Amino acid sequence: MNVEEDGLSSLPDDLIHKILSFVSIKHVVETSVLSSRWRFIWTSMPYLNLSSEDFPSLPKFSQVVTRVLSWRNDHIEVESLKLSLHGRVSQAFVKRIMNYAFSHNVQQMTVTCQIEKKIVFPLSLFCSRSLKHLTLIGSVNGSVASTWELPALTTLHLGHVTLNDDDVESLSKFPNLKNLTLDGCKILGLDGFSIYHSQLSCLTLQNGDWGSGLVDVVAPQLKNLTVVNCDWVHLSAPNLASFIFRSVCSLEFSSDSLPLLAEVDLCINNPHKTDAHVIVSLLQKFYSVKSLTLNLETVEVLCSSVELITSQPSPFANLRSLKIYPANIQSKGLSQKKVVVFEEVKKFLLDGSPSASSTWVTREEIKARDVTLAQHLIEELWVMLEQDKARISWDHMERGETQIECYWEDLSTQSQFEKTMICDIISKLQHIEGLLAKLSASNRARLQSSFSNLCAEANLVIKKIDRTWDPQASH
Repeated sequence: MNVEEDGLSSLPDDLIHKILSFVSIKHVVETSVLSSRWRFIWTSMPYLNLSSEDFPSLPKFSQVVTRVLSWRNDHIEVESLKLSLHGRVSQAFVKRIMNYAFSHNVQQMTVTCQIEKKIVFPLSLFCSRSLKHLTLIGSVNGSVASTWELPALTTLHLGHVTLNDDDVESLSKFPNLKNLTLDGCKILGLDGFSIYHSQLSCLTLQNGDWGSGLVDVVAPQLKNLTVVNCDWVHLSAPNLASFIFRSVCSLEFSSDSLPLLAEVDLCINNPHKTDAHVIVSLLQKFYSVKSLTLNLETVEVLCSSVELITSQPSPFANLRSLKIYPANIQSKGLSQKKVVVFEEVKKFLLDGSPSASSTWVTREEIKARDVTLAQHLIEELWVMLEQDKARISWDHMERGETQIECYWEDLSTQSQFEKTMICDIISKLQHIEGLLAKLSASNRARLQSSFSNLCAEANLVIKKIDRTWDPQASH
C-alpha cells in the first residue's frame, strides 16, 4: 500500500501528534523516512518523550536530544515533556532541556531519575509560569520545592524524593495546587511534618519514610484523601468526601464532624483486639457515609470486642452500600464463637440503614475465585503463546533453558513490537504466579504442573522472539 494513501497518513497533524506522544522521540523521528508526508511531522510535535534507555549511551542520547531541540519548529509550544534519565548525566545537559521546555510554555512534565548520587539533579531549575502538572520520580536528594517558582501548578506528584522541612513548608506557597501525592518520600530533619493548604482538593500519602512522627494535615477544601502505609495522621478536613485508609490503626481526626463524607474504604493492617476502641471511634465519625468498605480483619476485631457496640445504635443512617472483604486471605477463618457474635456486628453496621445493600466476602470465596481465575489465565496464556509462535520465524532458532527473568535486563535492545510481546508474556506469568502463591497447598499442587509446562513454553517463545538473545550477555 502506498503510505501516502493509508488511513494514518490522512489524519490531521494534531491527531498524529497525539498518537506519537505515546512513543519515545527516537521512534517519532524514525517516522520521517516513511514518506514526504511524514518527513517533518516530528518537528512540530508538542509532546516530547525523551528517554536515555532508548540509546546505547548517554553521549548518543545527549547528541540526539540536542539535534531534536535544534531542528524542532521553534514556534510550536511544548504541551508536555517526559524525561527519563538513567546513569550519569550532566547538569548542563538537563538544564538545556528544562530551559527549552520552560521557554516554550510547557504545561505537563514528568521526570524520572535514576542517576548517580554524586550527580546533583538541578531541581532549582523548576521555574515556570505555565507548568500545571509536575511528576518527579527517582533518586533525588537535596532541596526541592523550596527553590521552585511554579505559580500555575495544580498537580504535584513526588515519588521517592528526599525532602527537608523547608520543602514541606513551601508546598503551601503554590496557590493553585489542587492535587498532591507524596509516595515513598523521605523527610530529613523532621519527626513528622505538617501540610497546610487552603486550596488542596486531593491528597495521597503512601509509603512514607518519616519515622514515627505525626503527619498533620490541615486542608479545609480537601475532598479526597488516600493514606497507605503511613502512621499517625492527624486530619482537619471538614469538607472531606472520600477517604481511603490502608495502614495500621493509628489514624486521628481533629474534626468531630465530617458531614460531607460519603465514601470510606478502611483497611486496617493486622489489627489487634486492643484497637477495637479506636476502630469504633473511627466508625462513629463516619456517620454520614453512603458507601462503606471494611476489611474482614477489622470486622473480626469488632467481633472479639462486641461489648463495645451492643449497647450502641448504628451510626450509619445514610448507608447505601456495605462491603466486607479479607485483606489477608491466609489468615485463619472465624471461629464458631465469632460467627455467632458476627450478627451483632451486622446490626451495628446495618441497622441504621436497613435497605442498604451488603456484600460479605469470606477468605474461602476469594481463594475459590483465585483458583478459577488462575485456571482461566493459564488457558488464556497458552492460546496467546500459540498466536505468538505463528508470528515468529522459526529459522535458525535453538531450544534453550534460560530463565524468564533474565530477559528484563535486555529489553531495551529489542524492537518496540518484540518488547511489547515479551513484556506481555512475562507480566501474565507473574500474575498467575502471584495467584498461585495465595492458594492452599492442595490447590496450588493441582495447578503447579500446568504452570510449569506453561513457563517452559513461554521461555521458548520468548527466546524465539528475542532474535538477538545472547546467554553470555544476560544478567
